[in-house]
Amino acid sequence: MRTTTERTAANLCVLGVLVLSISACSSANDDSPNGTAGAVGTAGAKSSGGAPGSAGAFNPGSAGASAGSSGSPTSAGGAAPAQAGAPGAGGTLGMAGAASSAGGSAGAGKAGGGSGGMSSTAGSGGSHTSGGSTGSGGSTGSGTCTKGQTKGNQVAVIGESFIAATHGITQEIEKQAKANGSLGQNEKYVDNSVSGTLLSGSDANAIPNQYKKAAQGGMIKYVLMDGGGNDCLQANNGDAALAAAQALFPNMAKDGVEKVVYFFYPDPLGSFSSGTLKTCLDALRPKMKALCDGLTAPKCYWMDLRTLWNGHSEYTSDGIHPTTPGSVATGDAIWEVMKTNCVAQ
Repeated sequence: MRTTTERTAANLCVLGVLVLSISACSSANDDSPNGTAGAVGTAGAKSSGGAPGSAGAFNPGSAGASAGSSGSPTSAGGAAPAQAGAPGAGGTLGMAGAASSAGGSAGAGKAGGGSGGMSSTAGSGGSHTSGGSTGSGGSTGSGTCTKGQTKGNQVAVIGESFIAATHGITQEIEKQAKANGSLGQNEKYVDNSVSGTLLSGSDANAIPNQYKKAAQGGMIKYVLMDGGGNDCLQANNGDAALAAAQALFPNMAKDGVEKVVYFFYPDPLGSFSSGTLKTCLDALRPKMKALCDGLTAPKCYWMDLRTLWNGHSEYTSDGIHPTTPGSVATGDAIWEVMKTNCVAQ
């Protein structure tokens, strides 16, 4: 049997153990910012060709954990989905960023939420740098054309008196091409245009035969042309001109012609404006435009000269043929279309 003093000493010893135990539990469940709960998210794995994702930042709290960062992209342009960091107790899993394709990197991980004052920082993914590609038709990825690749004998100019009356339109285009470094200083285009000719004609100077003559050497890559004006003026037969063009373009494609610039007439003025010429041209214009726009071989670029010529009576002296100012303005406008679309650059 214990004495009173012995029983008191034993009770104090038990109480001391309880106090120590309570202290340890309190420390383990502390809700302060210095608590120890919540696991640190793991860093994304490093793949070749990209930098490793960084680990999510860890601010201890009572519950929840930071999300791990997204993984970096895999090599050779492909990217595997990033791995999210593991959640802490009571927290939600952070979502990994989606990997982009074609040389892209994995996106940044999204921080998971948790309670008890926890905060997370998403890991970062690798960077994405895409390379430029070279486009077709002599253009680069930046949209510019390669200059100096065209010889004068690779460009054919065909049509009737709108071009051939003075050949001023061709001369202005050649001037601009030389200034741009796209044509040698001593070179010229093959200008086979002849006044009075038709698209639907069967004579040696008909517009399809002008092309055929230019293509005999097998060098023509680009064609600059008009056509249909005399079919309307002489025969009032725009449909015949359209049929002739429908037969001409496949021949160009067969010969390896890459691109055509088709410039169609401004509205006739003076005495020519009151006859059948304008009516015929107005009916032919949308049909010829639809034909040109629909071509892929050769690629055809349509120009309606009405916008350029409207309000400029000084561009013609007889109502249909260009003066020197008209030839210069028309040649410059054609050259701009050629530059924009990498024609004969």
